[in-house]
Amino acid sequence: MLPNPFTPVKPVPPERFVGRIYELAAACAQIGGRGHIAIWGGPGMGKRSLLEKLASPQTMEEHGLDPSRFVVVLLSCESIIPFTPYGFWEEVLKELQNKLDSEPELQVEIETLLGESRATKDSLRQVLRGLKKQNKFLLLLVDDFDDALRSNETYTEVEMAKFLSECRSLAVHSHESKYLSMIVTSRKRLNELSPTLNANASPWYNHYLFVHLQLFTEQEVDELLQPLTLKMTPELRKGISQMAGRHPALLQIAGFHLYNFFYKF
Repeated sequence: MLPNPFTPVKPVPPERFVGRIYELAAACAQIGGRGHIAIWGGPGMGKRSLLEKLASPQTMEEHGLDPSRFVVVLLSCESIIPFTPYGFWEEVLKELQNKLDSEPELQVEIETLLGESRATKDSLRQVLRGLKKQNKFLLLLVDDFDDALRSNETYTEVEMAKFLSECRSLAVHSHESKYLSMIVTSRKRLNELSPTLNANASPWYNHYLFVHLQLFTEQEVDELLQPLTLKMTPELRKGISQMAGRHPALLQIAGFHLYNFFYKF
């Protein structure tokens, strides 16, 4: 008996990912042009699953990108406790170091940067210059960016405004921006989470292409439920629609239980 193909309560692995054809195409087009994307959607819409799909070499190849030229770093702001800019840049550098086994000189350079002082955006700029020499690019995938937009005891709103400005500067104004594509996810659109804007400066988020993850289409629902096709009746399909609607996470849960019921007992 094949393993249960549904994935409840955790990200869907790339090989089982369904739908989101436009979103994937838009993201890969931005990545190819070293652009930046802000993906937003409510809980269970599949934001993390989409990031993991974008990190897949097969996805890149399918959209005309050469995965050998990208160093992919995927992290969550929720894992940086409490969130601070230093903690963020340090996490990025550590993840980069782990991905650069084929570039030992860059690994040593990152180790030096981590040991010198608190990591900053300039630390990452230096690493990006090293990637340039290897004809490579950084694809930085940041989940739960909401945490970077909430102050805490060690992260004031002033520090937040500075951090967001640094992210924009790195992505837009620095020479190293040619070797970086950054994709972030959040539950709400970034401008709805934004701290007070400086009326004399460009909004810190205006370099992102906004992509909204919404409920699945009926076609995407059918694709997701395809493993249940042999057992699917009109009554069962109606029941699933009533309980889960077109919500990706709820459909995964429903599919998981139904698959177990039909094929495991």
